[in-house]
Amino acid sequence: MKKFYLTRDEKKAIPFILPGVAVTALLIIYPLFYIISMSFSENAIGQSGFAGLTNYLRLFKNPMFTSSIWNTLVWTLGTVIPAFLIGFILALLINRRGMRIKGVFRSLIFVAWIIPGVVKATAWKWLFTTDGGMINHLLMSIGVIEKEIAWLSSPQYAMLSVIIVQVWACAPYVMLMMTAGLQQLPRDLYESAELDGAGWFKKLWYITLPMLKDVSFICILMLLVWAINEFSLIFIMTSGGQNTTTLSILVYNQFQVLNINSASASAVMQLLITMIFAALYVKFVIKEDGYEKKEKMAGAYGNCFDIYYFRIRSDRSIISACMGGKYFFQTRK
Repeated sequence: MKKFYLTRDEKKAIPFILPGVAVTALLIIYPLFYIISMSFSENAIGQSGFAGLTNYLRLFKNPMFTSSIWNTLVWTLGTVIPAFLIGFILALLINRRGMRIKGVFRSLIFVAWIIPGVVKATAWKWLFTTDGGMINHLLMSIGVIEKEIAWLSSPQYAMLSVIIVQVWACAPYVMLMMTAGLQQLPRDLYESAELDGAGWFKKLWYITLPMLKDVSFICILMLLVWAINEFSLIFIMTSGGQNTTTLSILVYNQFQVLNINSASASAVMQLLITMIFAALYVKFVIKEDGYEKKEKMAGAYGNCFDIYYFRIRSDRSIISACMGGKYFFQTRK
C-alpha cells in the first residue's frame, strides 16, 4: 500500500485551507445531510420519528411527482439538444476562414450567456406577454398569427416558451466551448483530406466531429445538469403552471406548504439525478488525464498511434500522428 506524505509547503497551507473547509461543511454539507435525514423522518406537530421509505413510497404514488418527472424530461431534452446543435452550428460559422467581424458576432451572441438569469427571465416574460408583447406584435405584423397567443398561460405553449428562452441562453456556452475546440484542431488534417478529395461534409463527419467528441461530451453534461437544476427562469416566467412544473419547482412548492418530508424526498431524488451526471463528469476527467499521460509516455519512445480512420471515395486513408506533433497520411485501397 502506497503511503501518502505531505510536503512542507502543503503542511503550511493547511491552516489557510481549514476555514474554507469549515464554511463549506457549515453551508453545504450540513444542510445536505439534514435534508437527507428529513426525507426518512415523519414529522408532525410536536413529534418526529424515523419513517423509513414511507416518504419515498408516498412520493412515487403522488401524481404531481410523476407529472414533474415527465415535465423535467421534456424540458431537459427540449433544451439540451437544440442548444447543443445551435451552439455547434454557430461555432462552425465563427471558425470559418475569411469571416469578417468575427469578434463582434461572437460578442453579440455571448451577451445572452452573461446576462443574469433573473434579468433574462423578466425580459422574455415581457416579450411573451399578451399585453403589448413584442413576440405577438411581430408575428401578427408578418401574418404568421391572426390574434395574440397566451404564450405563458397556455398549456400548449408555456413549455415551448421557456424552452426557447433556455436554448437562447445556453447556446452561447456551447458556441464558446466548441469554438475553442475547433481552433485547436490541426490544419494539416484538413489540408491532407482536401488533397484526397474530401468535401466539407466528409471533413465534418470524419475529422471534426470525432476529434471534438470530448468537448461535446462535457458540453452535453453541463447542459443536462443546468436543465435539471434550473428554477428561476421557469418560476419567473410561468410560476410552474401550465405543465411547466419541473422537479425543482415541485420541491419549492412542497416547501412552501410546509410539506417538509415530501419536499426533502423530492430534493434527494433531484440530487441523485444530478449526482449521476456529476459522477460521469468526474470519471470522464480522470479518464482524460490518464489518456494524456499515456500519450506522453508513448511519445518518449517515439511510437506512432492511429488517431482516426475515414473513407474518401473508394480509398481508406489512415490519419496517423507521431507524438512529436507531426501528422502524416497513408492511403490504402
